[in-house]
Amino acid sequence: MNSHFCKVGKIRPNPSKVVNLEDLENKYSNFIEKAYNVEQTDRSLSDTLFHEAKKLKQKILNLKKYNSNDFNAAF
Repeated sequence: MNSHFCKVGKIRPNPSKVVNLEDLENKYSNFIEKAYNVEQTDRSLSDTLFHEAKKLKQKILNLKKYNSNDFNAAF
């Protein structure tokens, strides 16, 4: 079998094209706002929303790190 035209494992998808960074930032701010608004009435829902916001923030930071062209060691 000739692997001359095989690109399996050699091409990586660009995460910034798959996921829009602005949409993630908007979702993050919405989760934080909702969590803050229900913090006094429903603590468990607030904790869940803060946890989801934390996961979104990590995705945002990873995308920003992936998209940055300058590799500054003094981050």
